[in-house]
Amino acid sequence: MTKIKKILIANRGEIAIRIARTAQDMGITSVAVYSDADNNALFTKACDEAICIGGTHASESYLVQDKIIDAAKRSGADAIHPGYGFLSENASFAKRCKDEGIIFIGPTHKAIEKLGSKKGAKEIAINAGVPVVPGYSGDDQNFERFKYEAGEIGYPVLLKASAGGGGKGMRIVNKASELQEAFEAAKREAEKSFGDGTLLMEKYFPKAKHIEFQIFGDTHGNYTHFFDRECSMQRRYQKVIEESPSPSLTPELRAEMGNSAVELAKAVKYTSAGTVEFLFSPEDQSYYFLEVNARLQVEHPVTETVTWLDLVRLQIEVAQGMPLQFTSENIQQMGHSIEVRICAEDPENNFFPATGELVFYQEPHLQNLRYDTGVTSGSEISVFYDSMIAKVISVSDKREGSIAHLIYALNKMSILGITTNKDFLIELLKNPSFADGSFDTKLIEREYSDYKRVVTDDEKNEMAAVVTVFEYLNRNEHHIFPQSMLGWRNVFYQPQFYVLEFNGEQIKVEYTYLYKRKFKIKIGEKNFELQAGDSNRNFMGCSFDGCRKYFFIANKNDEFFIQHPSAGTFKFKEVPRFPEPGAANAKDGYVAPMPGEIVKVLVKAGDKVQSGKGLLVMSSMKMETTIEAHADGEVEEVYVSDKNFVEAGTVLLKMKE
Repeated sequence: MTKIKKILIANRGEIAIRIARTAQDMGITSVAVYSDADNNALFTKACDEAICIGGTHASESYLVQDKIIDAAKRSGADAIHPGYGFLSENASFAKRCKDEGIIFIGPTHKAIEKLGSKKGAKEIAINAGVPVVPGYSGDDQNFERFKYEAGEIGYPVLLKASAGGGGKGMRIVNKASELQEAFEAAKREAEKSFGDGTLLMEKYFPKAKHIEFQIFGDTHGNYTHFFDRECSMQRRYQKVIEESPSPSLTPELRAEMGNSAVELAKAVKYTSAGTVEFLFSPEDQSYYFLEVNARLQVEHPVTETVTWLDLVRLQIEVAQGMPLQFTSENIQQMGHSIEVRICAEDPENNFFPATGELVFYQEPHLQNLRYDTGVTSGSEISVFYDSMIAKVISVSDKREGSIAHLIYALNKMSILGITTNKDFLIELLKNPSFADGSFDTKLIEREYSDYKRVVTDDEKNEMAAVVTVFEYLNRNEHHIFPQSMLGWRNVFYQPQFYVLEFNGEQIKVEYTYLYKRKFKIKIGEKNFELQAGDSNRNFMGCSFDGCRKYFFIANKNDEFFIQHPSAGTFKFKEVPRFPEPGAANAKDGYVAPMPGEIVKVLVKAGDKVQSGKGLLVMSSMKMETTIEAHADGEVEEVYVSDKNFVEAGTVLLKMKE
């Protein structure tokens, strides 16, 4: 056994904090590496030491092997934990660590190499007797070959990047006329994300489930699995909600699939933590091998909470040469655990990424609840990295209890200053198909393609009134005369007003200060009294005609983020009384829906385009988005070029009237 004394964590965010916590619990010093963009990130403070490796993009920092190895040597680290993403499944990096005499906490480079290619992994599965999805994974990467094979397999088909995962380089093709455009887009995205444009193609199942098994191996020839996880709640191939155990499996089928996963681990002499992913068809209870993720998974906490195992600790112990002490035969799943991924994105705007300062962040302290997070109040959410900012994990003795507990926790959790998917996650947890376990990987696509939150007039008016009173008290708390209200008045007893914008609608709030934090409010035809109670910088209790409610609120410049106790979190914007000249939007202009990099401009001035035609491709938070024409027209002028970085709202191009 080789005792590890210091671990360099070659990652960032919540997983870096997660690894550091276990390392410190084992008496091992943790070292963070951070880019210029992460200079003040929470994970740099959670580790015992931190080393700046410069750059902002991952390609300039977390993906540069020389910088990671140099940081390990400078800090005296004798081991590197790669977390997930970045270099975690990079065979050359695992080998580089070995050659440099640094312990790589993960599988061997040979195992990563064999499993890193979906094509190679599929061949291993076939040889191990594990059923695989019909498809094509040959060396001929010409479009004509894919066209032929698609005809043989039968539409719909799924194009996948051979070298990676996470939904990058994936496209569903429903008919032959769609194949070429999807083929080129998937190839381009695969090259950008993984440096390898090799594609494979599989038969696509419109209604299927995604079920995976946690595998583990050691250097003494012991291989096991730690049961299953259901990961069928997905959006654009990215997992949104995960749980263990799966509500779809019988004990017999769980044992059969678990044995198949272990056979794959044995076939490559797998060490450390890994995941075998299966496509599951509920109609006939059949399952097919998809791929192996040769690393720790984002969703590993749900396995930990139902098995009482620390998978990071097991990884470190195996890396030190210790044999596994646990197998699926001597542990069992206890209770039911569900995890949700909170991301900085806007579900009501095509899930475009959201960036900026997280003004206020607060987690409710409840039993049987776990938070894996990399942020706190004041954290900056950058455009350069993944949009996930936190994971919330609940556990209960039954699935129904875990769902209810998680809904309550999310309702009480406060994330203000940026737009997130928190309220959307609550909607998913309440979905009848999720509740009864019948959901599949396309539920979000089918039922939430045009997702909009429902907010009543009363809830909207309450929030507008609270924002107005919050702003008033912030400016005038220490004044006693009514003349100190927002905007000076000669006749102080006349009502004053505040205009707010909410979802494109302007709301005029008329208010009169009465006494002792009591206000008379009028919004449209609605009149009510508001009594402001307990409050602090981000919290306010208010009574509406005697009914008390509690709100969390934060403001940034002219924007107010407010969390209603039942409706969710919303953004209001102050409408200036005297707008700046020229503040109107560019007529007939296409603007950036998010901050990011222009990957490719697809048109030029003078081009005639039809509705739905791609105009340009943007990339933000590792997500590639095509900006499409919403009407027929002619391009008048293009204001950006390839590789430009733009802020949200930047005018990209203009069409002729």
